[in-house]
Amino acid sequence: MGTLKVSIENMKGGVALGRQENDHTLLLDRPVATGGTGLGFNGGHLLLLGWGGCFKSNLVAAADARQIEITRLELEIGGETADSPARFVRFSMKVRMDGPEESMKAKLLTIAKNSCIVSNTLASAALMDVELQDD
Repeated sequence: MGTLKVSIENMKGGVALGRQENDHTLLLDRPVATGGTGLGFNGGHLLLLGWGGCFKSNLVAAADARQIEITRLELEIGGETADSPARFVRFSMKVRMDGPEESMKAKLLTIAKNSCIVSNTLASAALMDVELQDD
């Protein structure tokens, strides 16, 4: 197995620059209500975005491998929090997808959930729900 790495450089005012191996960058911050500037992403939202990005990537790869066209794909990711200590206690994802037949949609969700490194990590550490949403 490999290793993923990121680096964080704190900047003036508490804002930080997050960087991955290939030099893609993100602005990291805290909400204004907790002393940040509100200019960048906070860690909790990044965790949710990370799960969504990983899941989406695996779902699209599974569809492409089966020559299935997805005409619309939207993910809504949530994290229920608790205090003392601050943490996530449940994760949820609602997936809206057009293109594949209903039975194939369910199969693609299962493949994505089982092949996503973030899904596998979260499933071993917390409660996680993934559901297909109909419009």
